[in-house]
Amino acid sequence: MYVLLNTLNTKLLRFEYIKELYPDDNDFGTIYVECRVLANDKFFRHDGFLFKENRLCVPNYSMNCL
Repeated sequence: MYVLLNTLNTKLLRFEYIKELYPDDNDFGTIYVECRVLANDKFFRHDGFLFKENRLCVPNYSMNCL
């Protein structure tokens, strides 16, 4: 997972920007805030990114910004 994030970060312009979108996202905003300290159900945060189990959660709006 860590290697994947580093690879994506270097390959995609502004990939780090999605971290800023989580708090206001309709789908992930609440769970992102709840996972600030502890994992919540199947969700957890790592390096500012939100994951559900082993999948990266990507805010819907982020695709329009990249």
